[in-house]
Amino acid sequence: MKVIRIATLAVALCAGMTSVAVAQGQPEPKQGQGEMRRGGGMGGMLLKDITLTDAQKEKIKTIRENYVPKQLELRKAVQATGAPPDEPTRAKMMELQTQQSAEIRAILTPDQKKTFDHNLHEMKERMDERRKGSS
Repeated sequence: MKVIRIATLAVALCAGMTSVAVAQGQPEPKQGQGEMRRGGGMGGMLLKDITLTDAQKEKIKTIRENYVPKQLELRKAVQATGAPPDEPTRAKMMELQTQQSAEIRAILTPDQKKTFDHNLHEMKERMDERRKGSS
């Protein structure tokens, strides 16, 4: 009977230590990677150096929530093929990104729009460089 208690205690102790080790291994999110970064890298890059009001944050969250299902559907379809997206799928992805960016831009102030447009220009340049590098 004593052996069973010791074995049970040892198993419980190991399980407890494992859960602590797993919890300690989780990196904490970096500052600036909260709500606005969840929607993907594009949104975070486009809103870089822009201070949003709480109302703007809520509107952007709603906009992103509207586009996430559509974007996920396209990504899953591409992943199912195991190949890069074909031209019609790539065009649809770009169309969704363009629509989402336009909706987000519409809620920004004129000064915020200048920064947004600058960030968008930089992002497009980086994307073009990547495409040229992979060709």
